[in-house]
Amino acid sequence: MTARQQLTQYLTGKWIPPVLAVLAELGIADALVDKPLTATDLAEQLADNSATIDARALYRVLRAAASIGVFAEDSDGRFALTETADLLRSDVPGSMRAAARMFALEPFWSPYARITESVRSGRPAFESTFGTSVYDYLRTHPTEAAVFGATVATFHSQAMPEIIAAHDFSPYLTVVDVGGGAGNLLIELLTAYPDLHGVLLELDSVLPAAEEALAAAGLSDRVDLVPGDFFQAVPPGDAYLIKSCLHNFTDDQATQILRATRQGGAPVLIAETMIPPGNTAHYSKFDDIEMLVIAGGADRTEQEWSDLVTAAGFTTREIVPCDERFSLLVAD
Repeated sequence: MTARQQLTQYLTGKWIPPVLAVLAELGIADALVDKPLTATDLAEQLADNSATIDARALYRVLRAAASIGVFAEDSDGRFALTETADLLRSDVPGSMRAAARMFALEPFWSPYARITESVRSGRPAFESTFGTSVYDYLRTHPTEAAVFGATVATFHSQAMPEIIAAHDFSPYLTVVDVGGGAGNLLIELLTAYPDLHGVLLELDSVLPAAEEALAAAGLSDRVDLVPGDFFQAVPPGDAYLIKSCLHNFTDDQATQILRATRQGGAPVLIAETMIPPGNTAHYSKFDDIEMLVIAGGADRTEQEWSDLVTAAGFTTREIVPCDERFSLLVAD
């Protein structure tokens, strides 16, 4: 590949997320579980009383997706699932359907038109685009918040078994999951350690989803759901677990959360991406741009994470790589 071809590929990569998003939105992968179908068949099957689907337009979108290995078209114009397309189904473990929808939603897309503002100011362009932070925006936009929550529960659930395997939790009686969303990591942890008790600290608005998830897992009696503000205080426990949370915040904010956690007097285990040195390609280097433009936080290097926990009064004991995205930092 020439330099021009490579750069062209990068620049036109912006076309891919919207294509995958509309296919995820329409539920195309679910509709193809039983057999391959043409775009016309799919358009007729998926249309409802409130909206039709143009078969020719759907074909064009499916053809584009098939050209990069998401779905496959046969000689009769029928489209079938591929291994990649299977991840867009709603009923498979590790489904990425919600993530495909979220990455093309306007709140997570349009601020990039103002990325220069973020580079000049160091502030998220989301704020100048929508006049508020992404967190306040989601609190007043339930449809987008639901897609975001589903994405957090699936896309960011990667490496949970590896994170749990990276540390011995048997010495603890109670583990507090700080900002643990719907409790997915806590569910995995309590399943692996049957004698362990959990505490989930989250916002009032998030706890109903956690209550439902814990009930479905049969773990309601082993987890205390605690509404609260992790900037101010955390419940008591023998260890604190924080995953995919601190990178959403600035250094000062993340340090404030860690200082509140430090008041609990127990070890903290932080599962986050760690930016590798040099020119190595890594998920974290572009997730860091998402934090810059959308959330206002940052992905960090191992040293930067260690500096944060030190500023909060902890001492880093070890950093254990878990998979290609996540590492576990243990501090006390």
